[in-house]
Amino acid sequence: MAYQITPILLANALVFVLVVALGVYGALQYHHRGHKSELLAFVVLMGAIAVWELGSVFAGVTTTTELKMLGVNMGNALGVLPMTYAFLWFALAYTDTEGWVNRWTVGYVGFLTMTVCAILLLDPSFMFDGTLVTRGPVTVFGVMFDEWVALDRTLRTPFHLFQLHAYVVLFAGSAVLARYLVRNRSDLSNGQAAALAVAVGTPTLVNSLLFAGLLPPELNLTEMAMGVTGVGFAVAIFRYRLLGLAPVGRQQLVNSMDDPVVMLDDAGRVVDCNPAARSLVDAPAEWRGMAGADFFSPFPEQVERFRDTTDAEAEISTTTGGEERTFHLNISPIHTDAGERAGQLIVARDITVQNERRRQLERQNERLDQFADVVSHDLRNPLTVASGRLELLREDPSEDHIDAIEDTVERMETMVEDLRTIATAGQTVEETGPVPLAQSAREAWGYAQTGDCTVDVAVDDAVTVQADRDRLLHIFENVYRNAADHNDDAVAVRVGLLSGSPATDGGHRTGFFIEDDGDGIPAADRDAVFEQGYTTAGDGTGVGLAIARDMAENHGWDIRVTDGEDGGARFELTGVELRE
Repeated sequence: MAYQITPILLANALVFVLVVALGVYGALQYHHRGHKSELLAFVVLMGAIAVWELGSVFAGVTTTTELKMLGVNMGNALGVLPMTYAFLWFALAYTDTEGWVNRWTVGYVGFLTMTVCAILLLDPSFMFDGTLVTRGPVTVFGVMFDEWVALDRTLRTPFHLFQLHAYVVLFAGSAVLARYLVRNRSDLSNGQAAALAVAVGTPTLVNSLLFAGLLPPELNLTEMAMGVTGVGFAVAIFRYRLLGLAPVGRQQLVNSMDDPVVMLDDAGRVVDCNPAARSLVDAPAEWRGMAGADFFSPFPEQVERFRDTTDAEAEISTTTGGEERTFHLNISPIHTDAGERAGQLIVARDITVQNERRRQLERQNERLDQFADVVSHDLRNPLTVASGRLELLREDPSEDHIDAIEDTVERMETMVEDLRTIATAGQTVEETGPVPLAQSAREAWGYAQTGDCTVDVAVDDAVTVQADRDRLLHIFENVYRNAADHNDDAVAVRVGLLSGSPATDGGHRTGFFIEDDGDGIPAADRDAVFEQGYTTAGDGTGVGLAIARDMAENHGWDIRVTDGEDGGARFELTGVELRE
């Protein structure tokens, strides 16, 4: 009988076809993804397993002792040695620690393989003695197999040393992978780790039992266990995208970044992302493999913008830890070295601070415009009046001209003071402290020059407000002056707390009001009164309420105008931290 068909032969043949298919797939990926080292290591690993299985097939199909020993020795020399080192290479490349892979180590593996081949060619019985024995007949899944001859081996010391060497190499590769999986368990798929563990552990376990004498040599299932290895890698590759997730340098490139980073594959599924990205979208535990639209579900409009694009930009805003944050999305394509599109890289850069600085710059520019308006227009008018009166005074030294000049100078002094206040109004409040509200309200009244108007401060002296004292005084002073300047008769002004005072809400954010019993402000004008330059008084500068608004906003407060209890104007300031 020149050849024979056995159950073990068929099993080895199936394993051979499987690992060849995986090797071909890996080779295609190696070509399309830019010749990555971990892909090449995977191809070599599958190729080495295929050679081992091919040796087992040859040993199983032949019927002479010499040919069977040739097949087994070919599998050991050209299959086992390259397989173990290819696995170590894959582990080093996959975990970005392949500095050990260099011409010296590759040369050592090549020399060792050639040396073992030469020894086995010269002495086929170097590792074991072999004799033919008869097996069968047997029925497997309804198929009858007649008797066949098998190689009964008696293992020698060199074989045990050879196996021990293989175990050391496999253990080194397993340790490298295990260390990486443990350190990055939060970032990696549990299924991927389990598939790798089964793929590596099954043949190692079977071979260890054989090596320890718990399995007889004639019941060597190592070659068939390599089928489990092939299936394990297939599951890791196709189900858990092992090759698509190769993390070369990802700790340095992605995880260390404060900005959220997300990588999508060519089908729009999430391949990888860093902790910042998962925190941004509150990603579920099984985020890997999610559709990009589902991963970014908190931002559907932005997702729609880059769903079918290759290069785009967008902005998203979200509240994280009670703080409003804005991100600039940069979506760029990922291409292989062959120029084919492989996916998208999405980087969300936090621009919250930049936006705040931009708004501050806009406010500063607005202050400059206000300065220009006051200096070029409002100050020019009283200067013109004063110049005209001086000319008249030279011709007619009348007291009326002197009084008019004094009034004009006083008005200009007020404008200059307003300019100084405008300059400070645009600056953000850096430090605040507890300021007595009632005391500030009364003190500001003394500065406001309100004529015959009166004030009633209906606030307990123990109430404090978290504020900058000088700017709080400016708010009171400008609102007071507005009430005095925009009513023909003297008005009564009242200061009080809004509903929800400190005594009832335990220091929660609330507010206070300033109201008068004058003519009030029409609803149509209530937004305009806070605009710089807006005034209904003949001699007004139009900056008082604008200053009050800016001072309030500097504190993070809101100010609005409504109707007072007695029909006048009521200014309410909210978002204020009051305490008793």
